[in-house]
Parts: sequence; C-alpha cells; structure tokens
Amino acid sequence: DAKELPPAVLERRQRRRYERERKKRRRKELKMKAKTEKKETEEPPAEPEKKKEESTAEVVFNRVEVHAENEVSKAQQKKEKRKAVKGNITPLTGRNYKQLLSRLESRKNKLEELKDKDQKKAQDRENKMKWTNVLYKAEGVKIRDNEERLKEALKRKEKRRAQRQRQWEKRTERVVEKMQERQEKRRKNIQKKKKDRIEKKKARARKKGRVLPEDLKKAGF
Repeated sequence: DAKELPPAVLERRQRRRYERERKKRRRKELKMKAKTEKKETEEPPAEPEKKKEESTAEVVFNRVEVHAENEVSKAQQKKEKRKAVKGNITPLTGRNYKQLLSRLESRKNKLEELKDKDQKKAQDRENKMKWTNVLYKAEGVKIRDNEERLKEALKRKEKRRAQRQRQWEKRTERVVEKMQERQEKRRKNIQKKKKDRIEKKKARARKKGRVLPEDLKKAGF
C-alpha cells in the first residue's frame, strides 16, 4: 500500500513521476516540431500569379487556420496551467501577505474539520500538501507557508505603508501652509497698494489746499 510507505520513498516516486511527465511532454513537443518542419519542406511553391477568387479564398482560409491555431494554443496553455498546479493545490506564493495568511488560515481550518471527521484522510491530506510543496520548491517556486514569517512580513509592509502615509500627509500640510502663506502675502500686498493709493489721493488734496477731517482731528478741532 503506497500510503504505508515512508516519506522518502513517496518523494522519490513523486520525483520519478514528474520526470517521466516532463520527458513525455518534451518528446511530444519535438515530434510536433518535426512534423511542422516536414510539412513546410513538402509544401509546393506558390504560383507567381493567381486569380482574384483564389487569392480571396486563400486569405479566408489563412484567417480560419490562424484562428484555429490560436484556439489550440489557448487550450494548450490552459492544459499546461492545470498541469502546473500539482495535486490541485495552488502554491502559496507572491507578496500579498494578507491574502496568503487568509489562505493559510483557511487551509488549517479545513484540515482541522477533516481531522474531526476522518483522522486518516486528514493525515493523507497534510502529507500531500507537504510533498506538493517539496515539488514546487524543487522547481524553484518560493513557497510562503510559514505563518510567523508571513505575519512579520505583513507587519513590516503595513509599517512602511503607514510611514509613506505620514510622509504624504506632511507634504500635503506643507503645500497647504505654503498656499496659505502666499495668499496671506498677496492679501497684505493688496491692502498696502490700496492704502498707498488713498494716501496719494490725500496728499494731492492737501496740495490743493483742502483740509481733511483727520487733519482737523489732529489739530484738536
């Protein structure tokens, strides 16, 4: 029974199975490439002159062929993507630490629920997740499944975000202060110019011999 084998044997089997699948895909790709090259060499050269109807038909055919190739390419990409997700377990990767912690917590909760129902299935599930992570790491994928490290990384990220927010608020305050200073300076300049114009008018009036109320007030009348 494969479930009773030790972890080292299971890991070797998983690695051999993955290597066989990789070689199989490689052989298939080489075979398809050889067929394509052979087809290209066997195709007869195009005639120098063709009728308008034939040219139109060829264009339509080429469009259909390109569309079909795109559909095959998309289907192949989806197939490869499904193969890349080993054991239907999406790897915990990326830098969205909050989301990673949420996914990790969800996995733990589901595993605990499974343990209450079936201890053996829960153990098999846990072993499957461990070996799947081993395979991902063997391919160079960085798995982030350490809860403590994720919490520390999230804390550092939020701290940097808060620091940037404070810096932005300070810059905004400085900009507002400068705007207020410019407005106050402009207001004072306007008042000064207005006062200067009034004083000039008064000076011209005095030169003409007019007595202003403020002059009487200064004289004690």
